[in-house]
Amino acid sequence: MTNELINQFLESLKTDVINSMQAKSKMATGQTAQQITIETDADKAQLILPGYLQVLETGRAPTGKNAMPGNPPMIERIKQWCQAKGIPDKAAWAVKKSIDKKGFPGVPGILSEPLGDDNINLRLNQIATPMADEIAQQVVDSVGLS
Repeated sequence: MTNELINQFLESLKTDVINSMQAKSKMATGQTAQQITIETDADKAQLILPGYLQVLETGRAPTGKNAMPGNPPMIERIKQWCQAKGIPDKAAWAVKKSIDKKGFPGVPGILSEPLGDDNINLRLNQIATPMADEIAQQVVDSVGLS
């Protein structure tokens, strides 16, 4: 049950991040939301976020010389964004050149609000009592007091 509670906690954070993206109009294609995953194994569970989500929050500086291409390349992501927004595909190069030259500002709060202390504490409080009860029962069972 503890693993279920931890997964419930991580699912609530995942939902909060997706809702934050929607509220801040940063969900054009839905692909980013699909890339937010929860990985679990016997020893740990973690929320996996695509790295560029941080860039959406903090912004991006102009492209420097000898910049490494992303995966997928930025132009491909821009083409997908243009398509989702109904912008002609040929405009993608102009958008890319503008980002290369000027960068773009971030949207504060996309990650810092759902992953901030207040929200994490709220979500943890929802699972803390059931988790403590389960651990206490395991202790009682292990020492034969039941």
